[in-house]
Amino acid sequence: MNSFIENALTRKPLQLVRKQAHLGDESRYTPVAILSAGGEDTNEEGGGYFAAAAHNESDRTPNTATPREAPLRHMSLFDLVAFGVGCTIGSGVFVLAGVAAHSYAGPSSSISYLLAGFVAALSGLPYAELSAAFPMDGSTYSYAYITLGEVFAVISSLCQTLEYGGSGAAVARSWGNKFVDWVREGHSQNEGGNSLPVGLDKFLDPGYGINPMAAIIAALCTLLLLWGVQESKTATNIISSTKVCLIIFMILAGFLLSSDVLPNSENTPASFSNWDPFIPPEFGPEGIVNGASILFFAYLGFDCICNLSGEAKNPVKDVPRAVIYTLVIDVVIYMLAALALTALLPYDQISPVSGFPRAFGANGWIWAEKLTAIGEICVLPLVVLTSIQSQTRLLFAMSNDRIVPRFFGKLSFSKKSSSCCGKEKEDKIGNLTANVQFCGIVVVLLAAFVPFTYMDSLISAGALLLFSLTDCCLLTIRYKCPSESFLGSARDIDENASIFSVRTVRRELSLGRILILLNVFPFISGLCFAFIPIDALRYSLTGLFALLTLAVTIYIACYCPEISSTRFALDRDGYGTQGTRRFRTPLVPYLPALGIYMNWFMLANVGWKGIVMLIGYLLIGVVVYGTCCSGKSLVNAPYGSSEDDILPGGRRLSPPTGNQGLQQALLEGEEDWEENTGEDNTNGRSRDMKGELSEIEASPASFT
Repeated sequence: MNSFIENALTRKPLQLVRKQAHLGDESRYTPVAILSAGGEDTNEEGGGYFAAAAHNESDRTPNTATPREAPLRHMSLFDLVAFGVGCTIGSGVFVLAGVAAHSYAGPSSSISYLLAGFVAALSGLPYAELSAAFPMDGSTYSYAYITLGEVFAVISSLCQTLEYGGSGAAVARSWGNKFVDWVREGHSQNEGGNSLPVGLDKFLDPGYGINPMAAIIAALCTLLLLWGVQESKTATNIISSTKVCLIIFMILAGFLLSSDVLPNSENTPASFSNWDPFIPPEFGPEGIVNGASILFFAYLGFDCICNLSGEAKNPVKDVPRAVIYTLVIDVVIYMLAALALTALLPYDQISPVSGFPRAFGANGWIWAEKLTAIGEICVLPLVVLTSIQSQTRLLFAMSNDRIVPRFFGKLSFSKKSSSCCGKEKEDKIGNLTANVQFCGIVVVLLAAFVPFTYMDSLISAGALLLFSLTDCCLLTIRYKCPSESFLGSARDIDENASIFSVRTVRRELSLGRILILLNVFPFISGLCFAFIPIDALRYSLTGLFALLTLAVTIYIACYCPEISSTRFALDRDGYGTQGTRRFRTPLVPYLPALGIYMNWFMLANVGWKGIVMLIGYLLIGVVVYGTCCSGKSLVNAPYGSSEDDILPGGRRLSPPTGNQGLQQALLEGEEDWEENTGEDNTNGRSRDMKGELSEIEASPASFT
């Protein structure tokens, strides 16, 4: 049991992080430095062991060069934004806009979209900073492994699997149902109300919860990913741009119909007067909040961008920008779409199933109704494509850490014939063929045979827990334990002091325990609001635990000293220049603490079925990890058992027993090293490791 706990709380050493961050570079060994928050190199000598490796690599012949172990960095800022928009915008316009307007908030659903976007940004900004600090695949899985420990990384990966693979299968089933309804409706209109032929109808809907069209669209997306990374990227860019153009048309058409500038438009129900009252009295302000609670999930998917950091050309710059741009685009499009829809029809007449198509039909624009319905059928599969791709990159990151089998990280380089000259062209990027095949088959089976009756609550709960873990990761790299700064070091505190003394409390109140309180109080607050029937008691306890959350946040801000968070500087990113800063989340710790509160509050209101299913799902995952994976990862494996331990010049990574001390030294800065080490043999060993690291990083690096 002790070994399991020790392995579960082991964090990934930064030596290994730096190596993995460069696996996708054109030259695997690229100069890298660790910089302080102010933009200065924390290594006075400059460079790092990758600089020495780059020198050694130049001496090798092409025949003996080390093969790449990750897809080539190939994604530009536009590619990342297109991917993010493709992940997020979809049902948020085509489905949820009608639901929110008809059943929750009326015209004020635009405010619900804005409020939901604000809540999403509370976690989106921490994602942006962490992606710049650690430019590698895996998203929250990688951030949690570096800052919180291996078991939290596993929990993050389980939640990400729900968000990527689970939601991809759910969207595929939704698309299959929509496609069947569209075919039936079209055949009925063309054939004078006659139904589909029995054989075709039986194929499209065989019953027993089987959805053949969902399996077909998931299989097509898998085949596109297997075709090649470049081809799937091109398809993503085209379909994502088409989707945005379609939604812009829907918005402009709605405003034009409502403005009475078109002929005969005065005889249609479209009018800006449909916005009065803007907040319907039957919904009130509570309707805006309730609408935001369902519209929040229209923003899910922006974190998929961080999952592709290992393939971004300039991850330190482009990934944070892509996350922010995606959120801004989403908020603007969603708000304008809500305003256009509620102007097309009175809110009580809007269809909660097919909002825009039925609204255009009610205004006599039959061609626009058909165009919108066909466009929805054509662009919605992009969410399935990006979900499967995100799942493969998560498993690739876990494969690099040996938490899942290594075949998930195996690259293949196929040769393709060029359409213009007929010559074969070699794939230089690399594709995770076996990984894509496995994920595609699983998603196809889930989409075909698993009814997602209760899965929506489980996926939503998993995503909210995932965002809370991300916020905790940011606080972990920004702050250190109070016991490291209060009243001298821990060894200066009287061991015989009362357990109620201020000194003892400050010594025992570590950052980890503070973060536990910061997560427990919001969850209890949400449970009180969701399940206590007496209004006075419900609001009192909800407010009490909200104030306790605020008190913990203020304690972090006042008594936990902020530290310089470690970040990487790739030579092409320009972050090696003194004074150049990367993105940093504003208003820390208040903004991530507010994000944690909102995430846990909404998670508590998902419903008891979703909460119970999430707990059971995570317990099963952790048990499987403890049984099959604990102690076998790259970080916890017996020292010297993996070729990945080897550094340039024949050196090896320090044994896992020293990872914690070494990482603390790198995260907290050189000035804290002596303070955190003692007089015993263990601390002496840590000093030896520090000297070992300095020796490894003796080679200079040049930044251009």
